[in-house]
Amino acid sequence: MPLNHPITSALLADPEIFQQNRLPFHAHFTDQTSLELPLTVSLDGEWNFCYAENLTAPFTDWDTLTVPGFIQMQSLQKPGQPYGAPHYVNTQYPWDGHEKLHPGQIPQDYNPIGEYQRSFTLPESWASCYLRLNGADSAAAVWCNGVYIGYTEDTFTPAEFDMTAAVHPGENTLTVQVYRFSSGSWLEDQDFWRMSGLFRSVELFTKPEIHLEDVFVKQDFAPDFSSATVTFDCKVSGAGTVSVVFDGEEQSAEVGEPAEYDSGVVFGKGESDPDVEEDVQDVSFTFTVEHPALWSAEQPNLYEAEIALLREGALVERTGLKVGLRKFELKDRQMLLNGQRIVFKGVNRHEWSCRTGRTVSREEMLWDVKNLKAHNVNAVRTSHYPDDPYFLQLCDEYGLYVIGETNLETHGTWQKLGADGSDEWTLPGARPEWRENVLARAEAMLERDKNHPAILIWSCGNESHGGKTLWEMSEYFRRTDPSRLVHYEGIFWNREYPATSDMESQMYTPVADIKKFLAEHPEKPFIMCEYSHAMGNSCGGIADYTEYAYEEPLYQGGFIWEYMDHGIAVISPDGKPGFAYGGDFGDRPTDREFCVDGLVLPDRRNTPKMDAVKAAYAPLKITLTDTEVVIENRNLFTDLSAYDLVFASSVNGKPERRAVLRADCAPGKTAHIAFPFPLPETGLACMTVTAVQRAAKPGIPTGYEAAFGQVWHNYAAARLTVAAPELVEMDCNIGVKGDGFEYIFGRGKGLVSIRYNGVQLLDDTVRPNFWRAPTNNDEGCAEPFAFAFWKTAGLYARCDNLTAEAKDEFVIVRANYTLPDGQTLPIDFAIDGAGRCDITMTWQGEKTELPEFGLLFPMRRELTKVSYLGLGPRETTADRTAGGKMGAWSYNVRQDFAQNSPVYPQECGSRTGVYSAALTGSGLNIGIGFAGDGMTFSALPYTPHELENARHLYELPRDDNKTVVRCAAFQRGVGGDNSWGAKPHADACFAVEKGTSFRFTIQK
Repeated sequence: MPLNHPITSALLADPEIFQQNRLPFHAHFTDQTSLELPLTVSLDGEWNFCYAENLTAPFTDWDTLTVPGFIQMQSLQKPGQPYGAPHYVNTQYPWDGHEKLHPGQIPQDYNPIGEYQRSFTLPESWASCYLRLNGADSAAAVWCNGVYIGYTEDTFTPAEFDMTAAVHPGENTLTVQVYRFSSGSWLEDQDFWRMSGLFRSVELFTKPEIHLEDVFVKQDFAPDFSSATVTFDCKVSGAGTVSVVFDGEEQSAEVGEPAEYDSGVVFGKGESDPDVEEDVQDVSFTFTVEHPALWSAEQPNLYEAEIALLREGALVERTGLKVGLRKFELKDRQMLLNGQRIVFKGVNRHEWSCRTGRTVSREEMLWDVKNLKAHNVNAVRTSHYPDDPYFLQLCDEYGLYVIGETNLETHGTWQKLGADGSDEWTLPGARPEWRENVLARAEAMLERDKNHPAILIWSCGNESHGGKTLWEMSEYFRRTDPSRLVHYEGIFWNREYPATSDMESQMYTPVADIKKFLAEHPEKPFIMCEYSHAMGNSCGGIADYTEYAYEEPLYQGGFIWEYMDHGIAVISPDGKPGFAYGGDFGDRPTDREFCVDGLVLPDRRNTPKMDAVKAAYAPLKITLTDTEVVIENRNLFTDLSAYDLVFASSVNGKPERRAVLRADCAPGKTAHIAFPFPLPETGLACMTVTAVQRAAKPGIPTGYEAAFGQVWHNYAAARLTVAAPELVEMDCNIGVKGDGFEYIFGRGKGLVSIRYNGVQLLDDTVRPNFWRAPTNNDEGCAEPFAFAFWKTAGLYARCDNLTAEAKDEFVIVRANYTLPDGQTLPIDFAIDGAGRCDITMTWQGEKTELPEFGLLFPMRRELTKVSYLGLGPRETTADRTAGGKMGAWSYNVRQDFAQNSPVYPQECGSRTGVYSAALTGSGLNIGIGFAGDGMTFSALPYTPHELENARHLYELPRDDNKTVVRCAAFQRGVGGDNSWGAKPHADACFAVEKGTSFRFTIQK
């Protein structure tokens, strides 16, 4: 069907043409129905589709694609990827290097167009017909029956159009063209995959004779919160009766006279667009609520409201609303919720699904909300655009604080290669041609989301430098909605308009620098809108930030970057499932694996980082001495009596005694509670106190463990003296054997054989190890370069001298290793008649920082089951022990790696605080013990070097070749303040010096 009013490149590129015939913005209604006629018809499903690479290229033949969905994600499932592929870049624009462009220009050679088309039949009862595009990336134009309807940019807010004049009885044809790049693309330089399509639902809707166009629920409170006034500011089209029922009270009013509806779509010109005037009347209803049940993340109380529209006494339309009563304010330089100082324990959340991109199902959204609640997260920043309204509805119902962020990021116009390169092309600044485009995005978000109690803060966008336009946006937020605060981090880079943000917001600032800043600039509260960059194996030192929030009143928490990896599910060329990241589809330029930087894997499996988040964000801080527990209640509104306190003692991981106590402790206070029974004094004696939810709350079931604390002591067991083993010293090898065991040391090699009960356990020679597979954070701060020598030092250490002597009940074999720099490293193996082998390695060189200091045992592949006493049940690191619980744990080596390894292969799977471990499988077994404060232990299917050599998990060798066991005095922390230069904190950077020794035992 021919289309009138074709879209031109000049229109797409013009920042002053960002919408045509778009209807006024209004609140999103989740529950609006009519007794007379269906109000909405979904157009989700299969659409006819064709594609062209630019405005002058021919279209392909018709195909079908699913709506909602991204063109490129669905193209991946078709032979030859006929409609392109996702393209990942972080701050640079995707056309960088392909075409030389400035703001106000768009790509000409490659700017794909996706044309969607489908037919629909208008319900007979409809007197009007409107179209709603809930999400179109990055721009869309609409035709109905060949007649031009309108145009929209702003990917993440709804665009509504009146199609009444274009439709007719019977079958109608709807055509939507989606353009990959437009002027809006300059404003949408978020760190995500660049794609296009109708990625949220498409709907037709009608308006009955009397219709609720909009409602804004406003609140005010008595100073002591003993009462609240709730006002419903309604905009109604048509004539009839408006009735509002709230908190058991009904109020009504008659409407009928037309009034001009100023949408405010055009900012700063002092007039509304005449195209959006409608017969709309304002009517307000005010209710008083005595002793209101206030809304918070801890207690997400919601009231139900119903707005009914009647005509001549008959119900025509009904709209249901859920209203949360809460007061968020800035008082005495602190942010208060319902009168209490709030601490944000948050995450940044991009919308993502590994199979459908930013088209996220309701089931996935619900899973996210429940998962966040289950890990003590209380806040979400919608980075960096308005989320699907259903996610916000869930935040209302389950209790999550939200920073609602405007769809705005212009990072690539000012930050070049990490430095501030702002110039005359930086957007938006004060450039007049971009002003209305930018401000309309703020209005679209506010109007859609204004009735969500979960949203406490409006954000002006992300990383768009500073300037007058952003300040004007902040003033619009304050003027239109004074019930919320305004956030913007970009004033960190440009402080020309410091009042743009009500709070100081920074990214990736170390705690020490936050302290310094607040000492010099205590004018505003401070949050970290991004911190603890969760890329790969990361989030070391996360608790330092949370603890500081309870030391410094002006520091009020932050938001971890980020919640989820943005990997795309793929099948490798050899048939293995895996995840793709930037560059894997030939997309250039690219920032590669920088998109897999989340706490949760692309398929929503929690990584061990989430264990640390749950501990750091716990609502109670539980600390144990040897005789009592000290509990700091960090809730704002929940007494300690809401929890059962479970005391449990154990010895070597086996339960001993248990008791359940209850105690009162008001929010913000601290309780001291004596142990109901003493801590044992034998073996690995441990006392654990857990706080368990007594009554279910939204997203939190009865019995949920909110927090725990532990204290433990390791009492060494007496060692029985046995006769010395037999020493077999020959020309090439030294053997030590006894009843059911044999160790062989090769001259020039070291320990080459461990045989228990006649069965060989080693797959290769035991070697000293100083290396770990570099993490993303290691690579970001050039640690592989700094520590490069230590990669080869273990691989090529030379066993130059092997001696043996019988001494008391031991045979002691000393392997003297020479490292490539010439220094020596003696390793002693003291073996008794029971087959116990005490291994001691002693550093002889100068003081040196190392990635790891220990031994690597290539074990037989059958040894796949690990049982251990230490922190678990999953990985912990030197700087991420919070969340690990001391106890007896077990896991399968291959399954643990498959479930928990990062998308980008790197060091993972370590356990810290390990006192003993055993490996078993297929009748084989070996035990490992440590007499100190706990060693670092790992058992993986791969060596550190094999992990380092792969760029995807499916590139690794088979996982059943061997089991690689590493026992270490330490492994360097993983860090996480950022992934582009920050090292682990000083307490997680370890050094050896002359005389440093590491001792542990292996035995059958």
